[in-house]
Amino acid sequence: MVVEAAPMARDSNDAPEIPVFARCWNDGDFFMAHEVLEGLWIRCRDEGLRGLIQLAVALYHIERGNLKGARTMIERARPRLQNPRNAPFGIDLALMDEYAARVTAALAADEPRSIVADRPRL
Repeated sequence: MVVEAAPMARDSNDAPEIPVFARCWNDGDFFMAHEVLEGLWIRCRDEGLRGLIQLAVALYHIERGNLKGARTMIERARPRLQNPRNAPFGIDLALMDEYAARVTAALAADEPRSIVADRPRL
């Protein structure tokens, strides 16, 4: 007999990591933003969270000059941010995907630095 686990909460009220992630994101601490969401992702395995983690890692890579790593993370993040079955946890995933599309364009134009400052605030 297979017993399925109860579904995890899907809003920010039941995920204390979300406000911490938002603060780190808004402050530009992308490494810590990604670290904060790892535990929540491990608990609920929502791919929207994984997309947010990858987007934060992409910005971290941009800041460190690793544009190849940034491109890889954006390519992985976008389908996860676009999937309507993924839980938003109080974060507008469509808005984050729109931003990820702008990051993709900035990377293609080899002008990624200014796009980090233009990120949406949560």
